[in-house]
Amino acid sequence: MFAQRTKNLNSSFIRDILAVTQQPHIISFAGGLPDPALFPVEDLKQAAQAMHQNLGSALYQYSETAGLLPLREYIAEHLTVTDSKRENIIVTTGSQQGLDLVVRCLIDPGQKVVVEGPTYLGALQVLRANQAELVSIPSDDQGPDLEALERVVKQESIGFFYTVTDFQNPTGTSYSLERRKRLVALAKKYNFLILEDAPYAALRYTGEMLPSLHTLMPDRVIRFGSFSKIIAPALRLGWINAPQEIIKVVEKLKQAADLHSSGYDQQLVLHFLQSGALKPHLQKIRAAYGERLEIMASALSRTMPETLQFTKPEGGMFIWATLTTNESTLALFTAAVEQGVAFVPGEAFYAQGESNNSMRLNFSNSPIELIEQGVQRLASLVNREQRGTQAASA
Repeated sequence: MFAQRTKNLNSSFIRDILAVTQQPHIISFAGGLPDPALFPVEDLKQAAQAMHQNLGSALYQYSETAGLLPLREYIAEHLTVTDSKRENIIVTTGSQQGLDLVVRCLIDPGQKVVVEGPTYLGALQVLRANQAELVSIPSDDQGPDLEALERVVKQESIGFFYTVTDFQNPTGTSYSLERRKRLVALAKKYNFLILEDAPYAALRYTGEMLPSLHTLMPDRVIRFGSFSKIIAPALRLGWINAPQEIIKVVEKLKQAADLHSSGYDQQLVLHFLQSGALKPHLQKIRAAYGERLEIMASALSRTMPETLQFTKPEGGMFIWATLTTNESTLALFTAAVEQGVAFVPGEAFYAQGESNNSMRLNFSNSPIELIEQGVQRLASLVNREQRGTQAASA
């Protein structure tokens, strides 16, 4: 009854558990959500009034598939760090659609795509839905294991490597400059393209901004951007920055998919950007999320046993915690929800389920007092499990 491609469709574990974790008594570190209390509501209201005054009924007409010309020009001039032009940009319904369009444009069923272990769950869904064959390589706090990547590309033809270079989902880690340069050099040497997902790149709280892979080698890197984390996710607007020959084909696929992304939302975002509201808004959320990161990291250090190790990123929305005693965090998740705290078990972020002893913790969507309470609840459970394990082995 159903097409062959539907056999690879999997529901998102995160989406499946949100209904549970959003219950009032649960402190949720599960969803990768910005804080709605920090959305620029007043600025968006003013932008909405301005666009109605400027456009009138024309606001509600069809738009062009590639996206509003002035919006693409703004993205090219202000939100990319290469000499991009509007012809290199196409506006999408969230960066998730952008990734799906590019995968459908470039990757045939059965073609191999390299991903990191762990990597973004939504990318795994897109790649599987489009029948790509996934090859996973390990990564550390500096980025992917490039020796492992080179072994793979030496042995077989690999067309693509998918990655989140800045404040990765789920680990929060970022590539070092050395890894960035070595990766693009490998892409050139072995003739593969890089899909660089960058929804968190603007959310840096400490440290030095590093060049994107797209900046280092724009002819071999396709970069995906998003307004979801820096303005509001309900607007569902993102963009693709790629060579023009790729953009032209992607535009045809998008036209077949949805004609164009919401013209109303594009005008709203455009007026918001043209008002100058983005810079102060970014300063506001960087300060708030940076403080929450510090609070969560401090609480984890104070309350957790030494057997739990965690990353402390310089930006983004996530901390990645690993139980070195190798207990399953999927089992821990069920117990945690009963204690009124939630996270995402790490197994969901691996292409082949290679590891099950980690968890992703989101710090951006909880106020400080709930971060403290949630970590205490989770620490109480982890410490209790550790004592039980030690007693059983005694």
